[in-house]
Amino acid sequence: MFVYGRWMTDHDHSQRAVLSALLAAHPRMLGLDDLELRLSDVPRVREALRVLVDDGIATRLGDRVGVSRATVRLAVLRPA
Repeated sequence: MFVYGRWMTDHDHSQRAVLSALLAAHPRMLGLDDLELRLSDVPRVREALRVLVDDGIATRLGDRVGVSRATVRLAVLRPA
């Protein structure tokens, strides 16, 4: 897939979709099933979420997931 002047892998697409859903839900955490339901058209949601959690972008507590504090802060500071 070619987006914004560069090639974007399916993994990038899935991770961006998961991150967008988690940021939209913030400050609430979503259940894993709810996240997958919201992103039913996105491939490999759980795999994308695992990468985001491993990288410290998302947080997982049991079956609930959300964005990390650092991610929220970066989203606030990002230029419009």
